[in-house]
Amino acid sequence: MADARIQFKVLKGFPTPAEDKIETQAFLNAAKEIVTVIETFGKLFTPVIKDMNGNINKLTKVYGTDILKYKYLEDMIVLNVNVDDYAATALLWLKRGLQLICTFFENIYNDAQNKETLKPHLQDAYEKTLKPYHGFIVQSTIKIIYSWVPTRSQLLGQGPAQLENMEVLTNYLPTMRTHLDRIDALLKAHNLDDASKV
Repeated sequence: MADARIQFKVLKGFPTPAEDKIETQAFLNAAKEIVTVIETFGKLFTPVIKDMNGNINKLTKVYGTDILKYKYLEDMIVLNVNVDDYAATALLWLKRGLQLICTFFENIYNDAQNKETLKPHLQDAYEKTLKPYHGFIVQSTIKIIYSWVPTRSQLLGQGPAQLENMEVLTNYLPTMRTHLDRIDALLKAHNLDDASKV
């Protein structure tokens, strides 16, 4: 049998937030790792990967303009409220993409039956995270893409490999979720959670 496409143990993951703030560089590194996870899903997921990479690059660009001023993600957003929503929009869409992946793996983790087919988990994650912000055309495209999600064994391996992945997810997912909830609250607090569809 083929090895697992994903080995969560090699990922650094999302850092424990310091001083109630999220370090920009550490967050962007963790987001890049999630993109490498999505790459294991297959070539059909390229649009998702491009979108997430695009938003990571936008945030990296803003961060690079003043790495001291923007050491923390919150400052990058708050200091630009009513000035420029470039970073906020990129963070909003990156957060939604990360919420999709986090919810997808939470669904897998919480599936007591350990079902091989992961399509229902991905569809459920999509409906809870990105679907409300997608128009009909994007939804139709996504539907096709998600039909090709690999199986549990393909993604996470079998036997000890799968158990090891699940063990790592025990801590990985709650830390990731904490970051996403914090970003969600930040964007909502400054009315930057634009609900318009694409």
